[in-house]
Amino acid sequence: MPQPESDDAQALQRVKAHTPAGTTLVVCGGMYTCRTWEGAKAKLQHYRRRQPEETPLYRIVYHGRDELPRIWEERFQQTYGVLRDEVLETFDEYLNCGLLQHGAARVYCDTCKHSLLVAFSCKKRGVCPSCNAKRAVKFGEHLCDSVLERVPHRHCGFTLPKRLRVFFRYDRELNTILFQAAAEALRAVLGTDSRTPALVLTLQTAGEALNFNPHLHGLLADGTFDAAGNFAPFPAIDTERMAEHFRDRVLSELVTRGLITDEVPAQILSQEHSGFGAWVGEPFEEADRTRFVARYIERGPLSLEKLSITDDIVAYTTSDGVTQEFDALEFLALLSCHIPKPYESVTRYYGWYSCRRRGERAKHAPVPDESATQEHRTEPSVSWAACMKRVFEIDPLECPRCKSQMRIVAFLTNEREILKIADALRIPHAQAPPKIPRPPQLEYFNHFPPDDFSA
Repeated sequence: MPQPESDDAQALQRVKAHTPAGTTLVVCGGMYTCRTWEGAKAKLQHYRRRQPEETPLYRIVYHGRDELPRIWEERFQQTYGVLRDEVLETFDEYLNCGLLQHGAARVYCDTCKHSLLVAFSCKKRGVCPSCNAKRAVKFGEHLCDSVLERVPHRHCGFTLPKRLRVFFRYDRELNTILFQAAAEALRAVLGTDSRTPALVLTLQTAGEALNFNPHLHGLLADGTFDAAGNFAPFPAIDTERMAEHFRDRVLSELVTRGLITDEVPAQILSQEHSGFGAWVGEPFEEADRTRFVARYIERGPLSLEKLSITDDIVAYTTSDGVTQEFDALEFLALLSCHIPKPYESVTRYYGWYSCRRRGERAKHAPVPDESATQEHRTEPSVSWAACMKRVFEIDPLECPRCKSQMRIVAFLTNEREILKIADALRIPHAQAPPKIPRPPQLEYFNHFPPDDFSA
C-alpha cells in the first residue's frame, strides 16, 4: 500500500508547481527558498508581514547594541575610530523597524471587512535590508522617470588600492575626493569643450565580504550631449586613461591634505598594478535592465542570505563560498563603518545629468497644455505599495480574501491600542530573539590546574 506523502513533500510539490524552470530550490531553516527573482515572485501570492525579529541580524543588534558603546574604546576605537552617535541611532531605529508595537497602518477592505496591520519602517541607511531594498527601488524609479535620457547607458566603476582605504574609513568627508576624481576623469577622457558626458555616481563602502572597500558605481550615458541636447555616441572608451586620471587626482588630493607623503605616490606609481581601477561595461538600452543596474548601484551593504549564527560565531558567507567569522560585537563594529552620516550625499549627478543642467532645461522647457498635463500625468511610484508592485508584481493593498482593493484607514502609534487590534486579528506578538552565547574569555585559559604527571 503506498504511503501518503509527508507535509514537507507536499509543500515541496506546491513550491515546484509555482516555480519557473531553471530556479534552484535550497533548504534554508526548514523552508524551501527560491534563488531567483521569478521564484520569489511566484512564491509570494499576496502581502505578508515580514518578521525582522526572526532574522540573525536582528538577533545580533538586539543583544549587542547596549554592550557596544561600553567596550568600543577598548576593542574597536583604534581600528574604526570614535563611535559615532548616528551609528547607535541607526541601530535603535532598526530594532523598531517592522514591529507592529512601534507603529502601524491599519488597512481595511470595505467588501469583506478584512483588516491588516502594516508596521512602520525605520527608513535608515546602512543597516536595515528592507529599507535599503526599498530605497534602491525608489532610486531606480527616480532615475528612469526623471533623470535619464532615452539613450543607451553603461555601468561603470572606480576602485582604490587597499593601502589608501583606511583614510576614508576615519573621515567620510574624504569621499568627495572620489566623486570629483571620477567625474573629472570621465570629463577629461570622454568630453570636449562643446560636448559633455552624462553621469550618475553612487558610493559603496562594502566589499563582497562586508569588508571596508570604498568604491564608486555609476550609470554613464553611452555618448555626449551638446548645448542643444543632441546626442552623439562614444567612438571608443579608453579605460586606462580614465584610471590614470582618477589615480592622479586622488593621490594629489591626499598629498595636499597631508594624509600621505610624496613618497607614497612614487611607490604606487612604481608598481605594475597600482590598485586604482576604472571599468566600463557594455551599453544597454532596455528599460528593465536600466532599472536593474540603477537598483544595483544603490544597493545596501548587507545581505541576509549570507548571514548566519552558529553558537557564538557570526558567519558571513560570500557568493564564492568563503566564510568570514566574527563574534557579535566585531560584526556590529564592522557594520558601523558602512553607516553614512546624517544628510551625507552618497549619490551625485554630473554633466548633462547634473542638478543645475536639469534645472536649466526645466526652466526653458515649453509649458505643456494643462488639459494634456492632467490627462498624461503619472504619480511617481515611490510609495510602499508601489515598491511592492514593482519588485514582486503583486498589489499589497489587494485583499487576500476577496481580491478587492483595500484602503488605509488609520495610522496607529499607541502601543496598547495596536496590541489590542493585533490580538483581535490573531497576530502573534513579537518575541525577543534568543541570546547569543558569549565566547569564552581568554583569562579562563591562563590558569590550568597542575597535572599529576608533572615533574
